[in-house]
Amino acid sequence: MHRPVAVVALLVLAAIVVAGLLGGRVAPYPVNAIDLAHVNQAHAPTLAGKHWFGTDYLGRDLFSQTLYGLHTSLLAAFVVAGAAALLGTLVGAAAGYAGGAVDAVLMRGIELIVSVPVIAVLLASLAYFAVLTPGKIALVLSLYLWTSVARVVRAACVTLREREFVEAAHAAGASAVRIIARHLLPNCFGTIVVATTSIFGIALTLEATLDFFGVGTQQSSTGGPTLGNLIADSSKFGQLQDAPWWTYTMPALVLIVLLTCVNFVADSFDDALN
Repeated sequence: MHRPVAVVALLVLAAIVVAGLLGGRVAPYPVNAIDLAHVNQAHAPTLAGKHWFGTDYLGRDLFSQTLYGLHTSLLAAFVVAGAAALLGTLVGAAAGYAGGAVDAVLMRGIELIVSVPVIAVLLASLAYFAVLTPGKIALVLSLYLWTSVARVVRAACVTLREREFVEAAHAAGASAVRIIARHLLPNCFGTIVVATTSIFGIALTLEATLDFFGVGTQQSSTGGPTLGNLIADSSKFGQLQDAPWWTYTMPALVLIVLLTCVNFVADSFDDALN
């Protein structure tokens, strides 16, 4: 984290995440508040006016809409990253420390899950649930993305279990759970952080993609939009290329900056910890 670019990315990421988590508390307007002066006529962004990101065709402030959308998307991504990290760490540590048949069975299961394309998993989930809420999307993505964490944790534990301090703990009579919790996982912390950060970015991308194509979270199910909803909404009154540029550019730009910062931070953590 000594590189200037990494520091800037971390600061920008922190600012976006804080603004998104606060959501309605920092938004200048309620989520569906309408400016009657701009109904049926989208207003361009202006720093001098009341609408920094402009308004949509209904007169709603896009800056406020983006903050609400960021809030929903971030919560889903945090849930996915946290759940995937927890499950992947437990399975990966168990496979890496136990070895033998346990390792073989768990890794074959992981390979089976990874062999299924993510688009197939999402389409099957849509067919099963009919309507995908943020919670259901988070559940599906968590049960699919945890495998990447399990793989890297397992690889780290396979190396660590041969180290002297692990053998000493085993000789002293420490249980497998104690060895994993006290000796293996603390030494895998950097690996887990990097993998979890990457999953956070992947979850944001997949969630926004589902919402953009209209098969993910619907605004009616959350009371507010997601970033993918906002980008897709700009084409509701015609073709996307005919919509005012700011109605899709502003939320898309926030998503791009967010994902770029996440990738920079993940790479920087990887360089610093390895």
